[in-house]
Amino acid sequence: MSDSVGHSQGLAQVGTGRTQEPPLLLSGLDSLYVCYYLDAHTGGLDWDRLAYEKERLKVTREELVELELGSERLALLPYGRHPYRYVLSCCDFEVRLAERLQPCCQIQFSSQGLWKHGKDALTARVAAWFRSLGIVATQPEVVSRADWAFDYHLPVVDFDLDSFVSRATKDGQNREHGAVQTYRFGQGATVVRVYDKVAEIEQQSGKAVFYELWGQTENVWRIEFQLRSERLKQGGIRTLADLDEFQGDVLREVASQHTTLREKTSDPNRSRWPLHPLWRRLQADIARLPETGLIREIDPAVELDWRLHRQLRSLYGSLKGLAAIRSLLEAQDKAMPLETLLAELPDLLRDEHAESIWLSDVNDRITKHGYGQW
Repeated sequence: MSDSVGHSQGLAQVGTGRTQEPPLLLSGLDSLYVCYYLDAHTGGLDWDRLAYEKERLKVTREELVELELGSERLALLPYGRHPYRYVLSCCDFEVRLAERLQPCCQIQFSSQGLWKHGKDALTARVAAWFRSLGIVATQPEVVSRADWAFDYHLPVVDFDLDSFVSRATKDGQNREHGAVQTYRFGQGATVVRVYDKVAEIEQQSGKAVFYELWGQTENVWRIEFQLRSERLKQGGIRTLADLDEFQGDVLREVASQHTTLREKTSDPNRSRWPLHPLWRRLQADIARLPETGLIREIDPAVELDWRLHRQLRSLYGSLKGLAAIRSLLEAQDKAMPLETLLAELPDLLRDEHAESIWLSDVNDRITKHGYGQW
């Protein structure tokens, strides 16, 4: 799993009753942060231009400006991320830069980029970008954070917060309409999350591309391990090469010693409870690391179709409100039909519409989508 691994399997029968291990749908790196120590002043990176363009964005209140920087075309954003002054982005990664700081560059590789291209291809692309600018590294890069994801088909959730045994001093859960959607354990250097990934997509991230990768749109739970530099270094992971070599060892320790999911029994010692089938399967999948799988081809139309569906659903709700207002203004005692409202829309929108502003704003949204800023 040096990049990502796709799986589609049936249930593994390992016992009776509910002791069925759920199938793994997908596993791999979901997020990666790497700090680079660079001699950025001897290359072709124009710091004065970055400063000028960022200030211009503040004045014009634009959301981004496109810049051709070496082999990459990136969007400069009007803000920084402490302690980095400049933020540039594309769909596959975000670059954070500071002129008088070491490491002067931090790159966050996006979930979309990692699943689509894989870590090796993306880090090679970044190295090629540095070379195109004439920038050289002064010391090896440092992995400052890595998030691993294991996605399972889980039609029945038969556990709660008390089913977990964890060394974490802090834990918690998030609920929606009475149903628990997220369990979390730890903070800072080590965080383990178990959550309803479908609910997270619908409510927050909008990463509908996972539906295509999984081959389904419901009953998928994710086990996520978020490890920061302190914990990574304890496991021997400092560089990208270390990440390939030692990720399995680190994950095995976290999934067996930091946090486990158990099946409740009458034994008062919770650490003696047997492992839940989900956790047995997780540990078996981790035990097979390192493992390299094929990166699946991702159709960009999948996400756009999903966004179109969400936009239409929102529009449909707004049209209901508009129909109610029009009905009240006309003192009607029943709801205005959709067809009648649609016929009135051109006149209703005429005072709000300016063609030049419309085209400019739509083009801005298209550009933002191209740089992963939608």
